[in-house]
Amino acid sequence: MSTFNLVRNSRVFFTTNVDANTGVIPTSGSTITSSNTFEIQVLDGFSFSQATNADTITLSEAGNIPVRGQRSFNTSLGNVEFSFSTYVRPANTGGVITAEESVLWNALFTSAAISATPVATYAGTTITASYAPSTGILALSGTAHTYSGLVLGGTYALTGAIGVGANEFNTTVKVLTLSPTSSTFQYLSAPTSAAGPDGFDTDIKFWNSAWTSNLADATDTAVPVAFSQLTSALSDRNQLQKFGMYFVVDSTMYAIDNCAMDGATIDFGLDGIATIAWTGKATTLRALPNTAVVSPANPGVFSGAGNATGTAAAKNTAANYITNKLSTVKLKSNIGGVDGTTYTLALTGGSLSIANNITYITPANLGIVNNAIGYFTGTRAVSGSINAYLRTGSSLVPNSTAKLLQDMLAASTTTVDPKYLLQIEVGGSNNATRVELLMDAAMLQIPTIDAQAVMSTTINFTAQASAYVRTATSQYDIENTNELRVRYFAPAA
Repeated sequence: MSTFNLVRNSRVFFTTNVDANTGVIPTSGSTITSSNTFEIQVLDGFSFSQATNADTITLSEAGNIPVRGQRSFNTSLGNVEFSFSTYVRPANTGGVITAEESVLWNALFTSAAISATPVATYAGTTITASYAPSTGILALSGTAHTYSGLVLGGTYALTGAIGVGANEFNTTVKVLTLSPTSSTFQYLSAPTSAAGPDGFDTDIKFWNSAWTSNLADATDTAVPVAFSQLTSALSDRNQLQKFGMYFVVDSTMYAIDNCAMDGATIDFGLDGIATIAWTGKATTLRALPNTAVVSPANPGVFSGAGNATGTAAAKNTAANYITNKLSTVKLKSNIGGVDGTTYTLALTGGSLSIANNITYITPANLGIVNNAIGYFTGTRAVSGSINAYLRTGSSLVPNSTAKLLQDMLAASTTTVDPKYLLQIEVGGSNNATRVELLMDAAMLQIPTIDAQAVMSTTINFTAQASAYVRTATSQYDIENTNELRVRYFAPAA
């Protein structure tokens, strides 16, 4: 008797347990662990597929009895496409801010996996920090400095700043100079503080993952709010992090090899829970041999002949959800909001999309079914829209949507590239559980008007890279990578 596969019995796993060169998931001789394989809680509506490309040859000739046949050939396998949605769920685990979807965020924006070990350290007998807000350059001086693992010109997420200002100074830097007594680092999004941080830990740590946990030290009483951050600053890569996916449907397991995360969309539907829709591509889809046994309880236990074995990281069923109706928006003219007009907007909906525009390459040899040999990223695109009522300003709600529309219309014939700071606080800026979407440089299009019972407006935006230092006259910088920062906050349990 056949058995129907039911979506309610499905489970999804993300794994970095892949071949470093090919990205292929091993089917034997490897072990799944809680540090390389993670269960992802997904919503209904996930999909995964791989199509066959065919070439059809047709005949067309004259005469009373023409030959009218055709022949079809399978020429190649298209790349795999998969998609699923997750909730946005920040969690505070022992003072460390985590999220199940952190591995997906990281794969979207860089080539290196999240690691508990920094890629480089900077240490010395003394470390004296000075910061130049006019240039965004941090200078570290002292004696007997070591800088194991740092590369000149390299871009890293820096951690180690403490005290007041640590939230601004624990972020992405580029290495300018290195020496045992003096080194300099360029902030990609320069802190606006006129002074540097209060100090640094004994060892300053550098990371090459896009997701960095606890950029503010939870034990630092001067900055008691810890958070974790994702940044687009490390995303100038032709190829992104290699990973694999397991889709378990009842007792059948499908493996997807050499995956790449292509896009993510955060939805701000007012009556919903904050979600992210993920899309990815890969080279191969395989049904694993024999029955794959995955324990229905946490954590996932993999076994079965011909499959990798071991225990994956458990899904976090206790993490908080975020309701979109609490979300707030900060919109201010000028890059970084410096000396600009602040507009007051109350969301009624919207979305933010990130796209890597990945293209796969497939050979075209005759006589065989060709397979994709790899991919390259395209333009990094961060864009979206926010919806709000068309509202005239008042003493309670100054500079509302009608004022924004008025200002943009007045400047529409002279301003080629309007500049704004756009910050969306998913879950609300005053709530302990929230996710902050920060775009220091966003170009807005003139809002469109929708004539409903209550007049509404849609504001389309595109996040862009900007100069290191944010001033009232700062410009966009197409070569920089500081379009987006995503910060996760969660209170201690």
